[in-house]
Amino acid sequence: MKKYLVLVIVLFSFTQIFAQETRFGVRGGLNLSNFFADEPDDTNLRPGFNVGLTTKTALIEDMFYLQAELGYTTKGSKVEGDLGEASLNLGYIDLPLMASVSFANLINLEGGMYAAYLVNTSVSGETSNGVNFSDDISSDNFKKFDYGLVGGANIELQPLTIGVRYHYGLQNIMDDDVANYLGDDVRNSVFQLYVALSF
Repeated sequence: MKKYLVLVIVLFSFTQIFAQETRFGVRGGLNLSNFFADEPDDTNLRPGFNVGLTTKTALIEDMFYLQAELGYTTKGSKVEGDLGEASLNLGYIDLPLMASVSFANLINLEGGMYAAYLVNTSVSGETSNGVNFSDDISSDNFKKFDYGLVGGANIELQPLTIGVRYHYGLQNIMDDDVANYLGDDVRNSVFQLYVALSF
């Protein structure tokens, strides 16, 4: 975790030295997540949320930007069967680093990579006879570090930004017994809808 904190500090220092303009803000929104092995699947999506702090630095004024964010995001998947349904809930500290191209100071296309660190895990759901359940599970079943690609688009209505984003995991997140049930190579897939407010 110390490595990621150092990376954030270096990045912010770099942008402050060389940037023409930096805006800070906060964001929050809806996640729709799932696991995949070969190809992303839009079935059994698990709803969740994302919150965080944002920076947007102009490298070429009104045209090309560097974005760095730090926040908390939920991932996981929902499983349905004859015995009921269950959601596997994973919580990560998330660090997306992206380049952004602006069109007419209104529409922005963004893309880059993300790194994430697992901080909590739980399972919840409802049995076929209507009994609700919720419990923490050991994070030892999962790899602590996740990384992948991220891309999206947003509409900027200063100081408000409304956007959509997709996280495509490149890391196999399974590490122990859960892999016997979900597969040997399982990665995160997350759609995000968010609203951001800049200062």
